Amino acid sequence: MIKLKNASLWLYRWVMRHKVLSLVLVVAGMLSITPIVIITRTWFIVHTDRRPTDRAGAYTLEKQTEGFTCGVHALSTVYHAYGLSPEAELIRWRLGVDTKAVFYLSDSTGALHPDLWMVLAQDFFEVDALDLNAASAWADLHAHLATGHPAILLIKRRENGNLHWVVATRSLGNEIEIYDSLFADPYTESPEFLTDHIISAVMVRPAADGKQAMSSIDAHLAGMSELDQARKRISALESLDKE
Repeated sequence: MIKLKNASLWLYRWVMRHKVLSLVLVVAGMLSITPIVIITRTWFIVHTDRRPTDRAGAYTLEKQTEGFTCGVHALSTVYHAYGLSPEAELIRWRLGVDTKAVFYLSDSTGALHPDLWMVLAQDFFEVDALDLNAASAWADLHAHLATGHPAILLIKRRENGNLHWVVATRSLGNEIEIYDSLFADPYTESPEFLTDHIISAVMVRPAADGKQAMSSIDAHLAGMSELDQARKRISALESLDKE
């Protein structure tokens, strides 16, 4: 007890003598929390090494009960369709939806593009971002869905403008079918959904030959690039709303 008291006294005196350095060390420590958690959950969490089936089976619509888990439910819907267990793959933990992207912002939880890209790549999926600015974007999305594979969409909800992950499962004429964890049944959307509400379209398919399509680092960087595009898309849609 005496040694602990002496150590505490020494630490207090050291902090008082080096106030600026102490503040820098505290801030640096706080800033390092999130990166350490991300690295731990990404590279050191043991999950299965199962491969997805070649084609998607039936989709299961999951019900969302927490405000920041839409990404988990969207990915779970895809995983179930490809014969994978979201629980066995530790999807929620690896996506990091419970970890604040910015440690001091309580609303910075939820799934972000880099994590989504990385988890999908690690679990033997190919991931490509649809160019939403291309004139052929709607047709390209339909073409992908027509191959029997889904797209995970980040949308701006028409109900309240909140960002939300959903799954586009198939092409129906000029519409697409949506599995949304906030609705009890699938629904369809028409072309204006792309121009007015889609922020990102992540086209997913099993990787060729059952091999990882890209490394975790490359996948993370690709996701960061798409996150930047998503920010620009959000700004563009917000500008249109003000006009």
